Amino acid sequence: MENDLSGIKAVIFDLDDTLYDCSGTLIVRGRRQVAKTIAKLISCSEEEAFRLQNDLEEKHGTKCNVYDYIVAMYNLPPSCGKRLLDEYICVEISDITLFPGVIETLIQLKKQKYMLFLVTSGEMLVQKNKINALGLGNNYFDKILIVERDREKKKKDYFKEIMQHGNLRAEEIICVGDKIDDEIAAGKTLGMITILFEHGRHYRTFLQNKGMQIKPDYTIKKIADVLELVRRPV
Repeated sequence: MENDLSGIKAVIFDLDDTLYDCSGTLIVRGRRQVAKTIAKLISCSEEEAFRLQNDLEEKHGTKCNVYDYIVAMYNLPPSCGKRLLDEYICVEISDITLFPGVIETLIQLKKQKYMLFLVTSGEMLVQKNKINALGLGNNYFDKILIVERDREKKKKDYFKEIMQHGNLRAEEIICVGDKIDDEIAAGKTLGMITILFEHGRHYRTFLQNKGMQIKPDYTIKKIADVLELVRRPV
């Protein structure tokens, strides 16, 4: 049974692998970058170090810190874990572009009087650089929130802030993202309508574990599909 979307007043968007291709750009770039250091530490080729990162994530899941596993596997000094993670994260933010239809979709949603929010996780400066590089700081969103790594506040806490900020009930909000165990789970727990975007490494993990209890209300293949779901006369 489909949900009634006639009462929707706001849409929350994730950033990475939802509004642009992070898995195919910055993730690859970061792993290629840190592969040089890993290769020296464990005496292998850079290509082998690159594949090792991918293999460990495939085995242990997208939430694992592959660099902690590498440190343990090769008996490296514990400090190497943070060093490798920092090198992976601090990749050059360039040559990234929004998926087709993103700006047009945001503009149409604004015209239709929806409140729009961007909630993204990661290092504050890195995420800000991504937002600026993608041209998303130009008043498309009513509020942009960055969930910093290793902090107590999680996406669910920021979603609650959005509800208070906009005087919104959970059932009046759509949450769009690619991570079933992050923004989709947070949205479902609060009672929001959830839309899973079919792209990237987190979505592939979802496909491999379809038996998991958390399921999105809808799935979409392109961001413009949101307009079809919330179609409302301008």
